[in-house]
Amino acid sequence: MNNKLRTIIITGFIIEILCVAIACSGDIKKNIPSFAILYTASFITYIFAIFYISKNVETNEQDNSSSSKVLWAIIIFSLMFRLTLLPAAPSDDIYRYLWEGKLQLNGINPYSHPPESSSLEYLRDRFFSGINHKHLPTIYPPLTLMVFAVADYISHTIISMKAVFLLFDVLSIFILLKLLKVMGKDPHNVLTYAWSPLVLISFAARGHCDSLQIFLVILALYLCAIRKNLRTVFSIALAVMSKFVFVIIAPFLIPGNKFKYVVVLFAVIAALYLPYISAGKGLFSTLLHFGTQYHFNDSVHFLIFCLCIGSPLASKIVTALIFGVVLLILYKKYLNLFITDNNGNPPFFPLSKGGGEKRGNIEMNNFVLNYAFVAIGAFLILAPTLHPWYLTWIIPFLCFNKNRAWLVLTGTVICYYFMNHELFSQMIWYNNEWVWKEVHWLKLPEYLPFYGLLIYGWLKTVLSPRYKAAKASIDSVI
Repeated sequence: MNNKLRTIIITGFIIEILCVAIACSGDIKKNIPSFAILYTASFITYIFAIFYISKNVETNEQDNSSSSKVLWAIIIFSLMFRLTLLPAAPSDDIYRYLWEGKLQLNGINPYSHPPESSSLEYLRDRFFSGINHKHLPTIYPPLTLMVFAVADYISHTIISMKAVFLLFDVLSIFILLKLLKVMGKDPHNVLTYAWSPLVLISFAARGHCDSLQIFLVILALYLCAIRKNLRTVFSIALAVMSKFVFVIIAPFLIPGNKFKYVVVLFAVIAALYLPYISAGKGLFSTLLHFGTQYHFNDSVHFLIFCLCIGSPLASKIVTALIFGVVLLILYKKYLNLFITDNNGNPPFFPLSKGGGEKRGNIEMNNFVLNYAFVAIGAFLILAPTLHPWYLTWIIPFLCFNKNRAWLVLTGTVICYYFMNHELFSQMIWYNNEWVWKEVHWLKLPEYLPFYGLLIYGWLKTVLSPRYKAAKASIDSVI
């Protein structure tokens, strides 16, 4: 057994022991200090594993067997972690999933009826008391609702619901491996996602539904990389119908000047909404409610909120305008890559299916990944509400770009849970329900390391000779 394999096995067992401790510690919200200690310990071990793998890439052919064993160790441990955490106490969101799955199996539109509706009293069961925001209809897009129904059809239990979304999480690992291969990257980099404590807690332990969206986005990126254009569009349409935010990366995945793909995108969206169309305005009422009124654990948006004299609506409008400008800049830069040179040749080969230069295709794939990464990152930075599991959206991209700022944030986000702790906060009556009041100083240890590293990394990149040479080369073509 070589040193690399031995180190991975040791770090894997350390994280596994910590996963056992987390699973046995009960509800996270009731045991926040102990959870924070266990999470931090697993995060430190995880970071060590990432950078150990990065500095010990096997390059010799004689080491292929050893490299394969390391990869299998990474995968096996990732499955062990998830199975260990599966029985852990879930998020209260899962009671909402069970309720909305049950509604659909009884022929009721979740967009039309909030859980507290008296007409639904006969459907209430042992899970009803755990449902959050009972006065509001569902906020989830159609595809996510359909998965709720499938999971509930299998079994009306917490384990069934968690297992379905855990399946998507596991599938994401294997699609990431295929994408890493296409991109010519070290497959061991899948550890960044597979061993992420935030991913493990969010999906295996807490049972959040975001694993579905992540799987569909990774699948779309993979299909785009191998030039399966129609399948790419179909996958990103499904991703949008599982989490609306992913519409922001659709332009990077839709082949240029192909109107038919845009038609396919909207056709899929319309088809998935069709079974729920009877709800009318109710389709988006809860989304608009949260989007215009609430903010929690925000960073840049909180500063904008203060500048807007505490007006939720004004701060959201300003934030949306800023984000819109950022997206327009990204889209313009990306579209410039399709502009032909003086001889009519494109700078890269984004639409070739097996043809063109391999390097050109890889370069274009890198551009797609990078632009999608920046777009999602910008959204998270500007988001009025940032729950920890939202950060899992960015983690697959870190398999290709080990951005230290974002990696650190997946660790310091543990401060979020203390904002909900009775020692640091209190319940207030807001918008017809009891919610936790934020402790704003807790954002400092959460966000200061992130923004410090983000600015440092940006300056280091911009000032590097390699970056300047690459930019000059692209500019000369477009």
